[in-house]
Amino acid sequence: MAGDFNFKDQEELERRLLQLKIATNAGGKEHFNTQQAVDIKVNLRPDKAIKPAMFVPDPLLPGCYKAHPVTIAALRKNIFAAGNELFEDLEDLVTCEGCQQQIDRQFWYFCPFCEAKFKI
Repeated sequence: MAGDFNFKDQEELERRLLQLKIATNAGGKEHFNTQQAVDIKVNLRPDKAIKPAMFVPDPLLPGCYKAHPVTIAALRKNIFAAGNELFEDLEDLVTCEGCQQQIDRQFWYFCPFCEAKFKI
């Protein structure tokens, strides 16, 4: 794909990449750390006894958490790659039309409480 750009397109791409690299959040910190690669692994084990939208430390597996299967399905798998500092800047609070719970949409594909889809 990168080879498909002519010189003008490549210049535009490089300009936009530079804009992303220098972007800062409301606290003046970098949005994107392009120098440091971080491998984040979150271990979740399904357990129907756990309430929806909750994560509980697993007493049998240190460093692992238990969550309801619906919660695991609703969770955005790539959210941990964004880093902790961006969460407040990206907050997208909505009230679920199905169960009236207030939910931060940045973490969920659908409502982890009642499984309702979010309206766009």
